[in-house]
Amino acid sequence: MNLDIVTKRLKIISDLQEELNGVRAAYQESLENDPAYQELQEEVAKFRENSKDKKVQVTSNQTMKAMADQMKELKTEISENKDILGQELADYYKESGSMEITDEDGNVKRIVFSVKLVNG
Repeated sequence: MNLDIVTKRLKIISDLQEELNGVRAAYQESLENDPAYQELQEEVAKFRENSKDKKVQVTSNQTMKAMADQMKELKTEISENKDILGQELADYYKESGSMEITDEDGNVKRIVFSVKLVNG
C-alpha cells in the first residue's frame, strides 16, 4: 500500500468532516431560531439548575463525599490498569505471536489492536 492511498483517504475524511460541520451549523441555527425550542431550552436550564442545587445538598455529607472520592480513585486505577494491560498484551503478542489468551475463568479472548493517526 502506498502513501497516496492514505493521503486520499485523509482528504475524503477531511471533506466529509467539513460537510458535517456545515450541516451541523445550519441545524443548530435552525433550532436557535425556533421559539418552541428556545422555550424548551429555558425550561431545561431551570431544571438543571434546580437539580444541581439538590445534588449539592444530597452529596454534601461526609459519607457521600468519601464514596465519591473512592469512585474517582477506583476509576483512575482502572484506567491505569487498562493502559498497562494494553502494553502487556502487545508484549505478549510480540513474544508469543498468539492473538488469543485464556483468562482465569477459562474464557478464550482475542487480542484486537486499534490504530489511530494523531498529530505528532
